[in-house]
Amino acid sequence: MNLIVNGNRHEHTGDGTLPALLGELGANPEHSALTLNGNLVISKNWSTSSLRNGDIVEVITFVGGG
Repeated sequence: MNLIVNGNRHEHTGDGTLPALLGELGANPEHSALTLNGNLVISKNWSTSSLRNGDIVEVITFVGGG
């Protein structure tokens, strides 16, 4: 399935869920926020939010430091 992730084309080969996409990207789910087609998706809904061909996903990863 072809997606746009953070402005770049991405061929998603997982099961079409946001957790599978995060796994492909190597992102830590506990430190990430996601938007799907411009809408914030809260983490408890990630596994039930189905991805479709052409979807636009933004992954925001929180990094600590000082």
